[in-house]
Amino acid sequence: MKTIHVETANRGYDILIGHNTLSKIGAEVKALGLGKSIFLITSPKIGGHYLEPLLKSLKAKGFTDISVNKVPDGEKHKSMISYNKLLRRILAFSKDDNKRILVLNLGGGVVGDLGGFVAATYRRGIPYVQVPTTLLAFVDCGIGGKVGVNLNSTKNIIGAFHQPVLVHADLSLLKTLHKRELKSGLAEIVKYGVINSYELFEFIEENVDNIFSLNRKVIDEIATRSYTIKAGLVADDEFDQKGIRAVLNYGHTVGHAVEAASKYAYRHGEAVSIGIVCVNDIAVQQGWLDKNVAARIENLLIKVGLPVSIKNCSIKDIMKHFWSDKKFVNGINRLIIARDIGKTEIKEDIPVMVIESAIKKRFLRKK
Repeated sequence: MKTIHVETANRGYDILIGHNTLSKIGAEVKALGLGKSIFLITSPKIGGHYLEPLLKSLKAKGFTDISVNKVPDGEKHKSMISYNKLLRRILAFSKDDNKRILVLNLGGGVVGDLGGFVAATYRRGIPYVQVPTTLLAFVDCGIGGKVGVNLNSTKNIIGAFHQPVLVHADLSLLKTLHKRELKSGLAEIVKYGVINSYELFEFIEENVDNIFSLNRKVIDEIATRSYTIKAGLVADDEFDQKGIRAVLNYGHTVGHAVEAASKYAYRHGEAVSIGIVCVNDIAVQQGWLDKNVAARIENLLIKVGLPVSIKNCSIKDIMKHFWSDKKFVNGINRLIIARDIGKTEIKEDIPVMVIESAIKKRFLRKK
């Protein structure tokens, strides 16, 4: 297995990357020395695929006190309702006040964010392990410590910074992933290329077919490069206060607004794809980005099979959610703008008419 170390202010942790490694999870968790009680969170679908071998590995290493909890699939379930249910269950599981509990999240972004928030807030913070199962969770929400839930359709408005103690990335789990989810995860990897690495961007351009066929060497490469980029940004700006980590929000401000306005009809990565082309349109219009570079980015998103136009929501709803972005202060907008592939810049207080016009132009024209 490959190991990427994430260094943070209080402690570091490892991301372990491999194939067909789920059987090793019991030994890895035992090596952490964090108690014998595990509060496991997954979804019915993911649990149907991987819960049995995961439990087998844990029990083989002496973990017999395990509470299995399932959260329905879908962004709408990353909510205070689900969070409160899990808190009641972990409290009941505790019974003995001296029980040391480790949270283990087996699933995609909803499970990872929600389970991480439970771990961050129960008893003012207990350890948790991420076992991601989607490409999006592998390269984005599985690491970095941003955990939380949505409220009133506002993405991640309630949350905390709470780093995992281990990320176990078994890339073979991608074989059960629906192609739409694979595409959604690729939006984040394209993002990593644009914000940090021309080489990664070019590698994706040349290997789209190999990615969808889950070519082992290619999947290893894009996962490792993405993890390395994010680990570096997290180490330099763990709590998102220096403007370094902010580049990870490229495409996300508009993307989150589209995602919420569509009532989550768009997957996260699909909405981010739309957000990317919208902010690129703004950048081109303002003279910050060459139109040929913007076209190249858009062409790769199209090649991946991601949307670059909007349907099933209104500009009014998108703008309503746009202004609820948690990064805005005193009504001043803040967007990450690409200046070139591998280079970004933070721009603030962009004229509202410019933003709204760019979004409107991305609406799918009815025939």
